[in-house]
Amino acid sequence: MSKHPLLVRDVLKRKHFESAKLIAGQHGLDRQVLWTHILEIKDFETLINGGELILTTGVGLQLERETQIAYLQNLIRNEAAGLCIEIGDYFDHVPVELIAMANAHHFPIIIFEEIVRFIDITQDLHTYIINQHQQALTQLDTLSKTFMELSLMPNGILKILQVLHQDTNAPFLFVSEDTKSFYYPMEAKKYLRVMEEHCQQLELQEPLHLLSLGKDHFVIIPVNGLGQVWGYLCMHSELPKQSDYTLLNLERATMSIAHILMRNRMLQERQQSREDEFILALIQGQPVDIQYYQSYLPIESRNLFYRVVVFNLHDEANTVPEEEWQEIQLQNAMYVRSILKKLGFFPTVSVRQHEIIILAFFIAADYMKDNRDAFDQAISQIVARKAAQFFEQLTLSCGISNVYQTIESVHLGYKEAKSAIQMQHHQLTSSIYYKDLGVYRLLLQQDQTALLQFVKDYLQEILVLDQKSSHDLFQTLAVYLTCNGAKNDTAEQLFIVRQTLYKRIERLESILGADFLQAPHRLNIEMAVKAYELLQKTAPDLLRF
Repeated sequence: MSKHPLLVRDVLKRKHFESAKLIAGQHGLDRQVLWTHILEIKDFETLINGGELILTTGVGLQLERETQIAYLQNLIRNEAAGLCIEIGDYFDHVPVELIAMANAHHFPIIIFEEIVRFIDITQDLHTYIINQHQQALTQLDTLSKTFMELSLMPNGILKILQVLHQDTNAPFLFVSEDTKSFYYPMEAKKYLRVMEEHCQQLELQEPLHLLSLGKDHFVIIPVNGLGQVWGYLCMHSELPKQSDYTLLNLERATMSIAHILMRNRMLQERQQSREDEFILALIQGQPVDIQYYQSYLPIESRNLFYRVVVFNLHDEANTVPEEEWQEIQLQNAMYVRSILKKLGFFPTVSVRQHEIIILAFFIAADYMKDNRDAFDQAISQIVARKAAQFFEQLTLSCGISNVYQTIESVHLGYKEAKSAIQMQHHQLTSSIYYKDLGVYRLLLQQDQTALLQFVKDYLQEILVLDQKSSHDLFQTLAVYLTCNGAKNDTAEQLFIVRQTLYKRIERLESILGADFLQAPHRLNIEMAVKAYELLQKTAPDLLRF
């Protein structure tokens, strides 16, 4: 690694190469020399890593022409930087076939027509390479500190691009969907539209992307934060490849830009206290001045809808210290807001210690207002593995309300979302949508005492018998109704033989009547079964018969 890498053309200017001659590969003088290696054998595939300047007396080239060609082909295939041959007793000339091959692959061949000390060459070049490496590390450290200092200053991103330009003399841009784009120097503006259009199509998992457009080459590195790509640092170059020093420098710059973006977003979230007050007032059904809070709402439209989305965060093991909750709340708010915006929502967010409340507004035609695919995608991304660093210590549950248009219905949507979470917690449903709760939507609105009386009116005798013995009549009834009266299916689900099932059904018929599978009797019994299951989870102390 070096800010100014050692090239073959630089090697030819060194003292020990004053009498050397370049006889092939004139177009390969910009090959980088990473090290030198004395190589006198023909089988060396595992001995070089690429970038080595090979020194030889020609001992390994004293063979037939095919072996000489294979030797050179191996050097080219293993990406050696070049070949230096001492012309003398072991090797008196370079065949024209080797010269032609080297020219075709832009592979430099250098000859010494007098005896040279390879030890002097290696010592000189290795010393130079190591010194350059140390200087590069020092420069990287200095630039990293500079980037961090600039990240604390106003307009820090532009200042970082200026420093990068001064260090490389290349144009730089920072492009982002969420924030303002920057470029430096002024000539870099001509690449802005191209980079914005290209970066919009990127879904980078790798930390580096190379783009070539004719003679223009770009290095594109994502700026990551909170498990997402917030923007891209782009460097224009006339060369298709960049040195390791340049790439490491760009990585350090992206880290500082990420710190700037993180700080700006956290400041924005801290300024959202009015938004939090607005949502809390709405979910409590309090009157609000919409004009006062209009900046937190999208422009009213005939096709504007919303759902209330609630996330419950449970820290059951108390792994998060109290003083860290505020920072976690801000990070969660930024992450959730960013996900929803990218999926086309207009989110209004309130984050409390154990709860995230979102008014997820969206535009849709009437027949598309359900919009479940987009909500499923949003929830999936929020709870995906890339969010684990924020939620891994917490138990996360989600509930989503029905679709509404008027802001006065927020308190209803909040109750619906909480009900969906409650039903998941009690394992009475696996869906996050309130609409999928079915009959529980009605039962949850009833007084528990009234529900208990309804259960007693239809199931008391069965439940009393189950308490006194192990007939399991209630479970048999629930499964029998679920299987729509199919005896084989019921027996299989209960893991009992059919004779046992027949006896239980006879007992049920003696209590409920032989027509208990017929409407409307069946409907009443099914409602009572669901009411009992709900009371078992929500008010078990009431269940006394």
